[in-house]
Amino acid sequence: MNRFKWFFLGAVTTVLTGCPVAMAGAGPGSTNSDNQTTADDAVVARGKGFEIRRREMDQVLATIQARNPQTELPREAEVQVISQLIEIQLVLRGATDEEKREGQQQAEKKFAYIAKTLSAPELESRLAATHMTAEDLRRKFAQDETAQRSLARQLGIHVTDTDAQKWFDDHPGAYDEPPMAHVRELLLLTTSDFTTSAAPPLPATTIEAKHQQIFKLYQRVRGGEDFAALAKQYNEDPITKETSGEVTFRRNQMGYSDLAFAMQPKQMSDVITNEDGFLFFQLLEIIPAKKADFTALKDQLKNMLVGMQKQNLAPGYLKELRKSAAVEILDAGLKAKVAEAEAAAAQAARTQAEFEARQAAQATNMLSARP
Repeated sequence: MNRFKWFFLGAVTTVLTGCPVAMAGAGPGSTNSDNQTTADDAVVARGKGFEIRRREMDQVLATIQARNPQTELPREAEVQVISQLIEIQLVLRGATDEEKREGQQQAEKKFAYIAKTLSAPELESRLAATHMTAEDLRRKFAQDETAQRSLARQLGIHVTDTDAQKWFDDHPGAYDEPPMAHVRELLLLTTSDFTTSAAPPLPATTIEAKHQQIFKLYQRVRGGEDFAALAKQYNEDPITKETSGEVTFRRNQMGYSDLAFAMQPKQMSDVITNEDGFLFFQLLEIIPAKKADFTALKDQLKNMLVGMQKQNLAPGYLKELRKSAAVEILDAGLKAKVAEAEAAAAQAARTQAEFEARQAAQATNMLSARP
């Protein structure tokens, strides 16, 4: 059972334009609907200073399901979710006021990005699919960001510029930038949800209308109209709509990458049909490969090294926090699932230890048998 997943993924899944839906519980001081005592909102777990309610678990599980609507949730989903919710609350108990302020600031930046990327109706629709309100999402972002920052301090992790420089020097070429294609695109969607390939298509009449429209727009651009202005007005790609259709990508990063890298600057593609809809694009430039600049990468490398240390140090630390907080699983069914998962994990650990012991014994015997 991987109970450290949230620290390096940020969340179980993504459903809002690639932005992570962070997971965390609302503590006893929360003033939202978590304070209700209905059967659907019963306390399923608690520890010193916090409670986790069924509603919070349901939000995370709904987020997973919204991202993969055609896929049945894995058997261990509830166990992983409750474990992650508990771990975030355990870390938040030790967070400082400064860490909370920084977490709130980052949460607001994340939410602002989502609000800018999606229209208001789209945002409301996707929040509804996850059983969350906008305030729920803000709070969860803030708790996740706060826990991320606080855990590094609690574990005594301190990564310096020198540490990052050493990693950079020890991995020559690993961070060099490959050639990039810079294009302007115009996409008309034929799917009901851009974020998942499992979403159903739009009605056939709508798709046919968009098929005719894309060719009309293509001819307008070929006729000399301002592509940027048309893309800003008609482009339905939520990622590039606010940039007038401009996007930059590596080779093999987009479905039409090979075509883009084979074109000449200012050349137009034909109309293309893919799983998202109908599109055409113009190559603006091919950006040459560039050697990595440590100064530009320094903060990213430091964050990566912090994450690596968290992954190594956090499991044991969280285990001790769990003991000291007297964590209890109150829901009988959930408690049985957690116990089953822990027993399976313990058995897997024993099996791995036995395998490694046999490997070591065989290596020793081989050395002893040498003349």
